Amino acid sequence: MKRVAFLGVLSVMACASSQAMRAAEGGDSVSLGRAVAEREKRGDLSNGEAASLAKAVADRDLRAAKPPDALALVRDVRTCARELDSALKERMAFHDEAGAEAALARIESGELDLDDVRDWATDADPAWRAVGVRALFRSEDRDARLRAMLDPDPRVRRQAMRAARDDQDPNDTTALLEAARVDPEPIVRTEAVRALVSLTPLPAGELADAFRDLWTKADDGLREDIAIAWASPQVWNAGGSEALYVLVASGHGAGVVEGAAAVLRNENTGGEVVIEAIAQLERAIQQGARERRLQAIAESPLERPELLAAIKKASEDGDLQVRVAATARLAEGKQPGAMEALVALASPASPVAGRARFALASMGDRRTQAWVEQDLAAADAGDRLQAVTTLAAMGVAARGAPVLADGDASVRVRAACTMLIAARRD
Repeated sequence: MKRVAFLGVLSVMACASSQAMRAAEGGDSVSLGRAVAEREKRGDLSNGEAASLAKAVADRDLRAAKPPDALALVRDVRTCARELDSALKERMAFHDEAGAEAALARIESGELDLDDVRDWATDADPAWRAVGVRALFRSEDRDARLRAMLDPDPRVRRQAMRAARDDQDPNDTTALLEAARVDPEPIVRTEAVRALVSLTPLPAGELADAFRDLWTKADDGLREDIAIAWASPQVWNAGGSEALYVLVASGHGAGVVEGAAAVLRNENTGGEVVIEAIAQLERAIQQGARERRLQAIAESPLERPELLAAIKKASEDGDLQVRVAATARLAEGKQPGAMEALVALASPASPVAGRARFALASMGDRRTQAWVEQDLAAADAGDRLQAVTTLAAMGVAARGAPVLADGDASVRVRAACTMLIAARRD
């Protein structure tokens, strides 16, 4: 009798699961919502089953999307392109911008061989030309790659920089430095700096000096990239360390915060420059624009007593964004009372509840799970997605499955991606 009852339960579960999958594959959000709600109520929807539903939802939405929605959806799934390769491959059959974006997503996921896209390097459509240019990383491609660095379309220029990073040809130095200096698109300038750091062999000492020249007219974003480049193992011993020493002693801004943190990360650094780096971060934590304060809080090593004291002070700051960031760092460092303070910031009445809950979830604390689940039905799409992300961080991604039935396709596929990425860790 018990065996019959057990088999009956399994039959009901299988039926409910198949109902949900049929609804997911058919794009029937209403039926999917009902089926998922029933499984959630019983508490028997596993993370694995939820990931399967997520894949079906995102796959179906990608295949059904029409321009211009298709382009946005392809961009939404770039982070889980590997799991959705079949749908992205099908989207590539359309020679439009979404198809080209699908091709780039497949390249980055490792599912599309670069040798298969080279012929598009001369395509009339710049979106597809960018795909082909991404494959120009052979030594014999250098002339074509240099021409692509001057293409009228920034998408093509960006992929030319990425191809140069793969080729690592020091003969590209001049062209890359010029792109980093004058290209009108910030992301292209960033890619140029990253490509420069990858060159093999690096021009001894010259690159660090060239970055000094770039620094003068660079915006905050590029300065951060330059500071990271100076701190890289390739450049550190070829003039990068000296450049950072000067920077932390006299500069200010996002790049200097990045540089100061880099100095402290290097175990072989000591003396006056360490004192200057600590002072830079301490000042950034205590005053200035919120963005810089958050950056300094995130990058400051807690083992430095001066910085730990500054972060403790920031955990009582009147700016709640600063307070929650500082409290989260203290909780990560297992400082007494920090976890309890973070739970208080995570309460429903808190303006920074979402950030506090995610911080707790990232540390394996599930005390706020009930509050997070309430946000799955929030009016704001960002709040719904934040809830899914937080539940995934807690290790209970399946509890976010109701958002797979959301009325907004972008919300559905982004939630699905979060669940698919979580499944990689299970």
